[in-house]
Amino acid sequence: MGELLCLALLVPILTGLLSMFQTTTFGMKLINIIGSGLTSGTLVGIIYKIIVAGAVQYKMLYVDQLSAVLLIVVAVLTFTSSLFSVSYMEKELAHGHITFKMLRRYYGLLNLFFFTMISVVVVENLGLMWVAVEATTLASALLVAFYFNHSALEAAWKYVMVCTVGICLALLGTIFLYYAQVNAAGPHFQALSWLALKESSPRFDPAIVKLSFIFILIGYGTKAGLAPMHTWLPDAHSQAPSPVSGLLSGALLSCAIYGIVRNLIIVQAVVNQEFLQYLLIGFGMFSIVIALPFVLVQHDVKRLLAYSSVEHMGIIMLGFGVGTSAGVYGALLHIINHGIAKSALFYMAGIITQKYQTRQIARIRGLISITPLLGSMFIITILAITGTPPFGIFISKFMIVGAVFASGRVMLGACMLLLLAGIFAGMLYYCLGMTFGSKPKHPVTPLTIGKPAMLAMMVSVVLIVITGVYIPAWLNEILYQASSIVVGGS
Repeated sequence: MGELLCLALLVPILTGLLSMFQTTTFGMKLINIIGSGLTSGTLVGIIYKIIVAGAVQYKMLYVDQLSAVLLIVVAVLTFTSSLFSVSYMEKELAHGHITFKMLRRYYGLLNLFFFTMISVVVVENLGLMWVAVEATTLASALLVAFYFNHSALEAAWKYVMVCTVGICLALLGTIFLYYAQVNAAGPHFQALSWLALKESSPRFDPAIVKLSFIFILIGYGTKAGLAPMHTWLPDAHSQAPSPVSGLLSGALLSCAIYGIVRNLIIVQAVVNQEFLQYLLIGFGMFSIVIALPFVLVQHDVKRLLAYSSVEHMGIIMLGFGVGTSAGVYGALLHIINHGIAKSALFYMAGIITQKYQTRQIARIRGLISITPLLGSMFIITILAITGTPPFGIFISKFMIVGAVFASGRVMLGACMLLLLAGIFAGMLYYCLGMTFGSKPKHPVTPLTIGKPAMLAMMVSVVLIVITGVYIPAWLNEILYQASSIVVGGS
């Protein structure tokens, strides 16, 4: 198992380095497809080992069922984003939007981004996890600024500034947690070891731990796109290359949520449950509230999807905030469903914007008549992301809303349903117009969708359809065990 964990970290680094020294686009594409396949295959192997043997620790690395939930997302998105990049970036190169030198830099940074996200999930020490989360910012910021135009540089600057402030607050919270550990554990202890913290947390000073979690929640919540710390997200997601937008929304935000949850498991053994629930539910509901008006008045298709991510991070936080097994199970399932569906939508948005030469929703019309297959997949994925049955997001949303009502918070559940209905209406209004509206008067650029890109989108669509009607026994077991870890800390 130790070898698999090391391999999962090593393969993206080697793939990125090899990409930087390629002299042909074919060699670069081949190396990245093989590298992403090996990375995803290694992560699948780790998930299998977790299913069979349970939690595993190897030196400073540690994985359990909670890690497996995030590894599923990273494994799927690593493969699909690399596949999609092959076709998407080839078109960007052909249209003169990028140079060959920029393409080499793109693949190097993309694999570095894979490495940092995997590191967040597999490190055992909370201090090292903070370092890994900060590393994801540095790697992804260069990808946000990839085109080096005014808008991209502004978005990257905003992303770095806001997330750096957030991550500094998370560091301060981690230091407070370390201080609580020093006071409780005495001179001999493993500093910020998650397993050691979990074992000794009942002896921590509640006041220090409470202050620690507030900073950690705000800090990692900034990276997760929780309102009101979400201001970087729409700009970064809209300016980055579409494969990167899919990774940012589908995987990176979930990695930040993972950081919150890992700390939550420690904190809930010390701090009053009602305090934690108020915090998590408050940020969750506020994120949904903030997302609604921006979805309703949006004009940019990628920003529309970005604000949808703010909504979904709020839904996930609500599931954890309720704190019941059903709520946490639903939140974990929602992480997987949202990651796959939202990345697919950003992939499709990338093809659409290449074809129409615009991100303006009003100028994108008649998609189903111009490209029937892409239009069909787009409307299916939009229905999925808005929680329409029988797709997977409907199941996870239903579980979270049901958990809210089951906890006795009837008014909260009613407000949540009302807000979700508003976002559903806004998303459907814009996207139905894009798909079924009359053909635009301006000429649409002829564009053939590459086979790798089509495969990446089809894999994602098939997965979100399957999870709506069938959850495999192994996935159900992982989600059940992971929810037990979060709820009971066992």
